[in-house]
Amino acid sequence: MRRIILERFNQGDLARAYDLCLAATAQYPDDGWFKHRAVLCLVRSGALERAEYDFRRFRLAEASHDEDSLALGARLRKSMALEASGSQVQALARVAAGQYDRIFAQTGGHYPGINAATLYLLAGDRARSDELARQVLGSCRNARPVEAEDAYYRLASQAEAHLLLGDAGAAQMALQSAIACDRDNTMAHATTIRQLRMVVRLLQLEAPWLRDLEPPRPCHFAGHLFRCAVDADGIAPAREAGLALTLADAFERERIGPAYGAIAAGADILVAEAAISRGNELHLVLPVPVNVFIDASVRPLGGKWVQRCEACLSSAAAIHEVTTDRKLLSGEHIRFASEVAMGLARMRASALATSPVQLLICEDAASARRFGTAHDRNVWNEAGLDQVMVPVSGLERYRAAPGDAGVRDPDFEQVLRAMLFVDVCGSSTVADDLVPVFVKSIMRVLAQVCERIDPAPLHANSWGDGLFLAFHGVDEAARAADQLRSAFSALDLSALGLPDGLALRIGGHYGPVHEGEDPLRRVPTLFGGQVAIASRIERATVPGSIFVSAPFAAALAMASGSEFRCEYVGQTAIDAYMPDVGMYSLRAVAADCPAAQDEAASAGRA
Repeated sequence: MRRIILERFNQGDLARAYDLCLAATAQYPDDGWFKHRAVLCLVRSGALERAEYDFRRFRLAEASHDEDSLALGARLRKSMALEASGSQVQALARVAAGQYDRIFAQTGGHYPGINAATLYLLAGDRARSDELARQVLGSCRNARPVEAEDAYYRLASQAEAHLLLGDAGAAQMALQSAIACDRDNTMAHATTIRQLRMVVRLLQLEAPWLRDLEPPRPCHFAGHLFRCAVDADGIAPAREAGLALTLADAFERERIGPAYGAIAAGADILVAEAAISRGNELHLVLPVPVNVFIDASVRPLGGKWVQRCEACLSSAAAIHEVTTDRKLLSGEHIRFASEVAMGLARMRASALATSPVQLLICEDAASARRFGTAHDRNVWNEAGLDQVMVPVSGLERYRAAPGDAGVRDPDFEQVLRAMLFVDVCGSSTVADDLVPVFVKSIMRVLAQVCERIDPAPLHANSWGDGLFLAFHGVDEAARAADQLRSAFSALDLSALGLPDGLALRIGGHYGPVHEGEDPLRRVPTLFGGQVAIASRIERATVPGSIFVSAPFAAALAMASGSEFRCEYVGQTAIDAYMPDVGMYSLRAVAADCPAAQDEAASAGRA
């Protein structure tokens, strides 16, 4: 059972791992490992209130198996402190610091020690922070790690301790040595840089070297379509070679790492080839399946582009087909795929604690179209993010017309919608005589929240213990999901006589759907595979959480400031007949909380 749970956990299938932990706890009530892992599932998925409930229910504060077990409660408090606002930050940070401090006294490990030191600083206790930082330096000097990862964390803890003591030069040298020990562990580097940034803010230090030690910057790329023949509407080989050199220089100068975009003939393929030649990750985000996209945006411009496109596809780190449409390549499809690609680049930058950049090969002319390179440039610009423009003036471009004219059914309109499926998990355990209480005390409260949502949902429906809501944009849907989650969390289930195990779970998705009349109810509603994906995501959501798909999270990254956080929880199987879906945990955070301040610090340089 443990092996299966670990496999699910490491693959990001947190909902399934959590369910297995609960089943194992019922079967082996004296085995604390399953309880510990269940709470870890909740912490990682962002269900902090539910994690706190299970932590108390399982009496994990009494666990003392190893350092990880001891630190679970402190880790939970730290997560809450980083998302808290105002005076709550210091109060929660002090509790977490005290817990880590006691563990450090017991184990002498640099991990609880350095966490205690930084959290005491966040709590306003500089004296205790300094004292612990000195002790951590002593602990690290005595350690002799063998593994590269262990060496990294020891040196990273030293860097943090030096910075806490105000010695930025020693911190810089320690962090440089740490990165040299484990150069490819960019996620660990990002965690350290994020922690050091918080120390820099709290102590009002200058540490420009942190920017130089950031992981490579994720990039969104786009550009014009053009032929590769030397004719009236093509591009000469010499000019193409010049563009390739310009791109190589941009990749080097801007420290570009993972690249996100499409693979149309012309600019897209040039950028993709530049990324591949440098060994960078290439993430292709296509509005339709690969074969449909090639037929619409590559093959019409010549067979050489098809060959080069196929070579890029074979070298890509990932290929995201954001719809399953087998015929249409509409403006809505193109705009949707661009939003996802831009958002994925920005979220990757946030995860790596660095800033994203957009690389465009295009003319400087404005465009009124709601999709395409000019539209992408404007969206990125409005977000205040860095752009690099590679001009291609005087080139006769190929303009691919959207292929939806005269094809669609007049009774249906294809639209982009943000969708929420909401379910009360555990409602089947409600005794039959309590069903009226359940409906009046829970479903009515959720309905009242829906009535107050502004702007109102475009579509709203309910059945049994569930709700379906649809909105124009992901920011509207995210606020509605958070209001529903907060309203449910405020309910006193015990006072109502309802089972304590009831929990709200919300799944969100964003994509192109067909809007038309419901044949039975005779009201407008939504149809299509994207609606089915939204419903399956809700079923795979950890109780107490809001899980959203990658398209939803990506669009939200480009639509909002620091109001929400979307943290990746992994690829999850949502249906036996559907591919796995990348899932993100969505949480609302206060604009002045430490987590939001870090998001702002790594959002961009512009």
